Amino acid sequence: MATTPCAFKFSATLLNFKLRDADTVFGEKDSDPEIDDRMKTGFTNFLECLNLYLDLQSGITSVNVVHIYKSVTLENGAIIRATNKYYGKPWFSNISVRMNSNELFNYTSNEGICYGQVIV
Repeated sequence: MATTPCAFKFSATLLNFKLRDADTVFGEKDSDPEIDDRMKTGFTNFLECLNLYLDLQSGITSVNVVHIYKSVTLENGAIIRATNKYYGKPWFSNISVRMNSNELFNYTSNEGICYGQVIV
Protein backbone atom coordinates (compact mmCIF):
# COMPACT_ATOMS: atom_id res chain seq x y z
CA MET A 1 0.00 0.00 0.00
CA ALA A 2 1.39 3.38 -1.00
CA THR A 3 1.69 6.10 1.59
CA THR A 4 1.29 9.80 1.05
CA PRO A 5 4.46 11.77 1.75
CA CYS A 6 3.95 14.39 4.43
CA ALA A 7 5.16 17.95 4.26
CA PHE A 8 8.56 18.21 5.87
CA LYS A 9 9.69 21.78 5.33
CA PHE A 10 7.85 24.87 4.18
CA SER A 11 9.77 27.59 2.33
CA ALA A 12 9.39 31.33 2.59
CA THR A 13 5.83 32.52 2.85
CA LEU A 14 4.24 33.92 -0.27
CA LEU A 15 1.11 35.21 1.49
CA ASN A 16 -0.39 35.29 4.99
CA PHE A 17 -3.89 36.68 5.44
CA LYS A 18 -7.07 36.33 7.40
CA LEU A 19 -9.63 34.37 5.43
CA ARG A 20 -12.19 37.17 5.77
CA ASP A 21 -9.72 39.44 3.90
CA ALA A 22 -9.17 37.03 0.99
CA ASP A 23 -11.11 39.04 -1.60
CA THR A 24 -9.17 42.21 -0.76
CA VAL A 25 -5.78 40.43 -0.77
CA PHE A 26 -6.48 38.66 -4.07
CA GLY A 27 -7.80 41.90 -5.60
CA GLU A 28 -4.55 43.65 -4.71
CA LYS A 29 -2.47 40.79 -6.11
CA ASP A 30 -4.53 40.72 -9.31
CA SER A 31 -3.30 44.22 -10.19
CA ASP A 32 0.32 43.46 -9.21
CA PRO A 33 2.47 43.20 -12.38
CA GLU A 34 4.83 40.82 -10.53
CA ILE A 35 2.10 38.16 -10.21
CA ASP A 36 2.02 35.44 -12.87
CA ASP A 37 -1.26 34.74 -14.72
CA ARG A 38 -1.30 31.18 -13.30
CA MET A 39 -1.18 32.63 -9.80
CA LYS A 40 -4.06 34.97 -10.63
CA THR A 41 -6.08 31.98 -11.79
CA GLY A 42 -5.32 30.29 -8.49
CA PHE A 43 -6.45 33.34 -6.55
CA THR A 44 -9.68 33.43 -8.56
CA ASN A 45 -10.46 29.81 -7.69
CA PHE A 46 -9.02 29.70 -4.18
CA LEU A 47 -12.14 30.28 -2.08
CA GLU A 48 -14.29 27.86 -4.07
CA CYS A 49 -11.63 25.14 -3.85
CA LEU A 50 -11.06 25.76 -0.15
CA ASN A 51 -14.79 25.43 0.50
CA LEU A 52 -14.94 22.17 -1.48
CA TYR A 53 -11.97 20.83 0.48
CA LEU A 54 -13.44 21.81 3.83
CA ASP A 55 -16.74 20.15 2.91
CA LEU A 56 -14.82 16.86 2.58
CA GLN A 57 -13.05 17.22 5.94
CA SER A 58 -14.94 16.19 9.04
CA GLY A 59 -12.38 17.38 11.61
CA ILE A 60 -11.97 20.97 10.41
CA THR A 61 -14.62 23.32 11.72
CA SER A 62 -13.20 26.68 10.64
CA VAL A 63 -10.25 28.40 9.02
CA ASN A 64 -9.24 31.85 10.17
CA VAL A 65 -5.73 32.41 8.80
CA VAL A 66 -4.30 31.21 5.48
CA HIS A 67 -0.58 30.69 4.81
CA ILE A 68 0.55 30.22 1.21
CA TYR A 69 4.15 29.12 0.68
CA LYS A 70 6.46 29.38 -2.31
CA SER A 71 7.47 25.73 -2.00
CA VAL A 72 7.16 22.67 0.20
CA THR A 73 9.72 19.90 0.58
CA LEU A 74 8.09 16.53 1.21
CA GLU A 75 9.57 13.93 3.53
CA ASN A 76 10.70 11.91 0.48
CA GLY A 77 12.81 14.89 -0.70
CA ALA A 78 10.51 15.97 -3.54
CA ILE A 79 9.96 19.72 -3.80
CA ILE A 80 6.65 21.19 -4.90
CA ARG A 81 7.06 24.76 -6.13
CA ALA A 82 4.49 27.47 -6.77
CA THR A 83 6.34 30.70 -7.38
CA ASN A 84 6.74 33.22 -10.15
CA LYS A 85 10.22 34.22 -8.97
CA TYR A 86 12.65 31.28 -8.81
CA TYR A 87 15.97 32.57 -10.12
CA GLY A 88 14.04 35.10 -12.16
CA LYS A 89 11.63 32.61 -13.74
CA PRO A 90 8.25 31.16 -12.81
CA TRP A 91 8.24 27.59 -11.52
CA PHE A 92 4.99 25.72 -10.92
CA SER A 93 5.37 22.01 -10.21
CA ASN A 94 3.16 19.48 -11.93
CA ILE A 95 1.70 17.08 -9.42
CA SER A 96 -0.40 13.94 -9.34
CA VAL A 97 -2.55 12.79 -6.47
CA ARG A 98 -3.75 9.25 -5.87
CA MET A 99 -7.17 9.44 -4.32
CA ASN A 100 -8.55 7.13 -1.63
CA SER A 101 -10.18 4.27 -3.55
CA ASN A 102 -13.31 4.56 -1.39
CA GLU A 103 -13.72 8.18 -2.53
CA LEU A 104 -12.69 7.70 -6.15
CA PHE A 105 -16.08 8.52 -7.64
CA ASN A 106 -16.19 11.85 -5.81
CA TYR A 107 -13.43 13.23 -8.07
CA THR A 108 -12.66 13.62 -11.74
CA SER A 109 -9.78 11.23 -12.32
CA ASN A 110 -7.93 9.01 -14.76
CA GLU A 111 -7.89 5.47 -13.31
CA GLY A 112 -7.74 6.82 -9.78
CA ILE A 113 -5.15 9.54 -10.38
CA CYS A 114 -5.99 13.25 -10.47
CA TYR A 115 -3.55 15.52 -12.26
CA GLY A 116 -3.02 19.21 -11.80
CA GLN A 117 -0.50 21.95 -11.48
CA VAL A 118 0.23 23.62 -8.20
CA ILE A 119 -1.50 26.97 -8.40
CA VAL A 120 -1.56 29.29 -5.47
